[in-house]
Amino acid sequence: MTERPEADLRDVFAQLLGDDHDDEEPDLRGGTRVEYVVTGRRGALVDADAVDGSTVPYVSSAADLADKLGTDAAVLLGSRFSCRVIPANPGTYFTDFQLVRLPGTR
Repeated sequence: MTERPEADLRDVFAQLLGDDHDDEEPDLRGGTRVEYVVTGRRGALVDADAVDGSTVPYVSSAADLADKLGTDAAVLLGSRFSCRVIPANPGTYFTDFQLVRLPGTR
């Protein structure tokens, strides 16, 4: 068996915490606020379409969307919400979710 050199913990931590890694964080600045309406439910998933029809549809688990909006998953169908849509590479990011209350509703 070959003998392994003993690693200095300070070097290990410096490498783990250093900025010299290749993982790129997505740039979540900017984007466009888009209003969606929940149009369907497929098992545990919900589908939502942009109210103005101009952007990508939103698909998520009902539980996750309800948690982001602070509501119950059972009342999502027909609900409106807005979020920031940020095109990125890879994919599209959705952030800053807000439930939209229509005038005359609680």
